[in-house]
Amino acid sequence: MKPITAGLGPLFAALEQRARATVDLTSKVRDALEGDEKHHVISASYQDDTLVVTADSAAWCPQIRYAQTALLEKLRAAGETQFTKLKVKVGASFTAEKNP
Repeated sequence: MKPITAGLGPLFAALEQRARATVDLTSKVRDALEGDEKHHVISASYQDDTLVVTADSAAWCPQIRYAQTALLEKLRAAGETQFTKLKVKVGASFTAEKNP
């Protein structure tokens, strides 16, 4: 019998590549933002031609949308040209919390 993980090497490699691309894009988005909203960006990814930015709170979504023009210009100058639209949504941060 083959081990369960046999043949999964390429799948794990593809998953690792997608995760790395998401981390890199998130870093670029944070670097392109100038205000405090940069500290509230959880992730950034592409869905077709849309750049999807996830914030940790609904309170920060309008600030990110407000900075949209400058954000998109800076990202294009940094070589990110895959998008034509920006979508900002709320997501949960995956930080560990201590229970009392």
